[in-house]
Amino acid sequence: MKPLRVAILWHMHQPDYRDPITGKTLLPWTYLHAVKDYGEMLKTAAEVPGARMTFNLVPTMLEQLARYVDGSARDLWIETAAKPAGQLSGEERSLILRQFFSVHTDRHIQPFRRYRELARRRGTTPDPDIQAFSEQDLRDLQVWFLLAWSGHHLRQESALVKDLLVKGEHFTEEEKAQLLALYDEVIGEVSDLYRTMEATGDIEISVTPYAHPILPLLCGTATAREATAGIQLPTAAFKHPEDARLQVRLGLDFVSEKLGKKARGMWPSEGSVSEETVRILAEEGAAWAASDEGILARSLPGGLSDRRRLYRPYSYAGLPLIFRDRELSDRIGFVYAHWSPERAAADLIEQLKRVAGQAPDGLIPLILDGENCWERYQDNGHPFLIALYQGLLAEPSLRMVTVGEALAEMRPEPLPKLAAGSWINSDFCIWIGHPEENIAWDWLERARRDVLDATGLEVPDGSDGQPLPEILKHLLRAEGSDWFWWYGDDHSTDQADIFDLLFRRHLEALYREAGLPAPTQLFQPIKPGRAAKAATEPTALFTPLIDGRVSDYFEWLAAGAADLAATGAMHTAHHREFSVLHYGYDRERLYLRLDPEEDLCGLLGSDGRLEIRFGAEAERIARLVPGGHLRLSDGNGAVLAEGVAACGRIIELGIPLAPLALEAETPLILSIHLFKGENETSRWPAEGPLRLPYRGESLELDDWLI
Repeated sequence: MKPLRVAILWHMHQPDYRDPITGKTLLPWTYLHAVKDYGEMLKTAAEVPGARMTFNLVPTMLEQLARYVDGSARDLWIETAAKPAGQLSGEERSLILRQFFSVHTDRHIQPFRRYRELARRRGTTPDPDIQAFSEQDLRDLQVWFLLAWSGHHLRQESALVKDLLVKGEHFTEEEKAQLLALYDEVIGEVSDLYRTMEATGDIEISVTPYAHPILPLLCGTATAREATAGIQLPTAAFKHPEDARLQVRLGLDFVSEKLGKKARGMWPSEGSVSEETVRILAEEGAAWAASDEGILARSLPGGLSDRRRLYRPYSYAGLPLIFRDRELSDRIGFVYAHWSPERAAADLIEQLKRVAGQAPDGLIPLILDGENCWERYQDNGHPFLIALYQGLLAEPSLRMVTVGEALAEMRPEPLPKLAAGSWINSDFCIWIGHPEENIAWDWLERARRDVLDATGLEVPDGSDGQPLPEILKHLLRAEGSDWFWWYGDDHSTDQADIFDLLFRRHLEALYREAGLPAPTQLFQPIKPGRAAKAATEPTALFTPLIDGRVSDYFEWLAAGAADLAATGAMHTAHHREFSVLHYGYDRERLYLRLDPEEDLCGLLGSDGRLEIRFGAEAERIARLVPGGHLRLSDGNGAVLAEGVAACGRIIELGIPLAPLALEAETPLILSIHLFKGENETSRWPAEGPLRLPYRGESLELDDWLI
């Protein structure tokens, strides 16, 4: 009996976490998985001679790796981890205490006394007390967070990592710097490891379209109804197959350029396919494509009532297609983590032997995420993977192959039709249909139309070999699936607001590159989050002296205050942020006070300005320009009134109330923006505007302070 071919495909993917406006990388997952998984998975495979498998790589993930290697990544979390604990700002301390326990608790916190103690002291409150943690506490937490991502091979092979794990506490800045330098070395080796192992023939490298988009939805959001008849579609129809084609071509070309030119297979993002997208893949030169068994079941007359029909390749539009065994793939991703490694590997091999008895000389694809599940496994999955690979090689009825090897030996069966859908429920409901998702699609369509109409640009097919303009790369990145994944109520994460922000920032960057003002809606979160609120509201009407100084203790005593540090800020430069906005009013004016930690007037220079934008749609804008001139304009730039301002030790603004048209007992909505020329350098809050209590003249005149 000929053995069953077992084609394992590990999908390696992280979205582009770089904020295109600030240049900051907002989440560290590409860096951390590069340390723990991307190279480690290759090293584990190399421990078992004869093990063969396929690794699928996403171009935007590889771009991020390159930025870490050349030092341009500017990762917010990693820079905070690297900073000497004694120099951390309050905001950085808060970030560490909120985020540096973002690991699997049972595997990476509970086994280690010091990490466990710090987690207990931190508790579960969303805003931990930063004063309760000493400089040494914070340094130990910085190091433990990094150690939690060290993986099997570093813990076995690095004397530094071994020593730090044994030491457990009282880490030094020098030890932390050595650990980060080691991680830089590990990340720098990843791309070469893939290139080298593919050259030996032990692995095959496949690719996903450039920015991990849902190709069928790029070809037309109406495709969602092929899989889900009654799904609610966005208001605007997004139908741009040329974008899908460019994503495919760019993905294939990028990996060929970085890892060697050859025909490559493709795991379309989330296994999402349709007849139109598979034709595009075939025309663009993909060697093969893969999806889920649910798609095959909906494509075959009679479905998969005979499971043997799953264990062979098919084709559509001349492109070879394989379909993952859902149950066995998902056992690795979601079931085996809490089994003993030996029992889990033995169970999977028994399941595969059962399939081999049904489909000798067949092909079973096991396709799944190759990075995120391992933190739940013992020792980063290493014992399980070694037992699995060795068991597969030892079993005569099974044979490990790459996808390309299997297809070279087997003749695909043509499919008369191909159902549209993805690996999740065989539909697209994760990325479209919920009001949040549909709003995002509408904004994407509007931004695309606005920018291409204004610039006269067309989306090329990429066949001319010319570099793609950066403006179009912003478009392609905005089309990535990950932003839509976290909209709606299918999935949840503490970082959903950051994914929302990154999607909107890519659209904002698209407008900026085109020289167009971004619609004000882009500064409002799509996904509801915590509202930025004032810590206090004014206690009385008052009239401060606008002179740029704290002239008297009582001058701003009745003011309300908004904690800007708690709301987060957007920065493109390294100047320190405002921490508090004081506000209040009398019968004639609204008064605002900002206390900069630097000489803001000098920082703005001759071409800078401070803007206060009022209303959800920025219906009114107060602009402070060099020289201390303050003008209130409408959203079209027409000047409505002059204000008073002073820029000294503090910034004080007096803005006429009448043109603001505020209503008592309704929130005062505003945001703060710094510009250098036409470039916005900072924004408070980063997410949406402040909503401050405003009671108008109901603050009794009897309490008026002068």
